[in-house]
Amino acid sequence: EILCLRVAPRMAKVNVSRRLNKGCVYEKNMKLCWVIVLSFVIGFVFGVLAHASRDWFPIGGAGLCVDGTEPDKHGCCDGELYTDMGDLGYNCCPESGGDCFPPIK
Repeated sequence: EILCLRVAPRMAKVNVSRRLNKGCVYEKNMKLCWVIVLSFVIGFVFGVLAHASRDWFPIGGAGLCVDGTEPDKHGCCDGELYTDMGDLGYNCCPESGGDCFPPIK
């Protein structure tokens, strides 16, 4: 509240306390809003980059698995199963569990 004293220094004592409280709440809420918006934007950008990084930056090079070998006839690497995922089509899923990905073409 000390930072908010600059809002209304010359008003009557009753009015000063009302105005100071309004000013302080407004300033705190605006700072909180900016923090939330900035956090959302940063999270969105990192989410997009993390999701798309497999396509943008292939680890093993174009058409190769991570270990440098070529995928099998379905486009799956060693340790992956060619899996029918219904409406999502066929994907390569790790045998040990985890996220599935489209076959390498």
